[in-house]
Amino acid sequence: MIVEAAKVESLANYIDLMEIAPLFGNKVLFRGQGVQRNLLPSVARNDKTRDTTNIEKRSLEQMRLIGSSFLSLRDEDDWNAIVTAQHHGLKTRCLDWTSNPMVALWFACSSHLNDNSYVYMLVADGATLPDRTKSPFEQQHVCILQPSYESPRVSAQHGWLTVHNYQDGQFTPLENNPSDQLWLCEYIIPKEIKSELLVSLDRCGINKSTIFPDLDGLCSYLNGKFI
Repeated sequence: MIVEAAKVESLANYIDLMEIAPLFGNKVLFRGQGVQRNLLPSVARNDKTRDTTNIEKRSLEQMRLIGSSFLSLRDEDDWNAIVTAQHHGLKTRCLDWTSNPMVALWFACSSHLNDNSYVYMLVADGATLPDRTKSPFEQQHVCILQPSYESPRVSAQHGWLTVHNYQDGQFTPLENNPSDQLWLCEYIIPKEIKSELLVSLDRCGINKSTIFPDLDGLCSYLNGKFI
């Protein structure tokens, strides 16, 4: 549930707002979105009432079969496989978060420049941890997961995930989750200051080349900066 909302006026103001994060708890995560929409994993965004469990299992199995040359033995485990799938763009029941509020701000500002954007702060001290004796498809509650930082992108983005469960005929948007163990704060980024914030973040070393630390990320960053 959302317990607080505020409007961001500048990078300095955003930093001030983030300074209160430790007051909420020790485990605080952030997510930036270019537009306002439900906090749902990609597999549930078109229809949150659709039970996609069998589709997700089949997709993971096909990823293992067809993409075996790109995977490691660790990906035989569903938990590792779903993290790999999420990282590479397969629709899953995972939602991306970061422990770095500056990374979240960059993601919020880097798309939909003509729309207001949003950063969500998730206070997850009391959140459920994954029951590793069961698969991701058998969890009884939304749980938080810190993936292995083997990937340079996941490491650069300080990545975390929420893993969502299908229950009572739907995937429940995180902001509507009745659990008092998950608190959310919403920060509105006015469209008028998004470009300015991206420039300020770049000065602080937060840009596409550092968030996506590979040649694709660098070239995309250079295109935006010089061309």
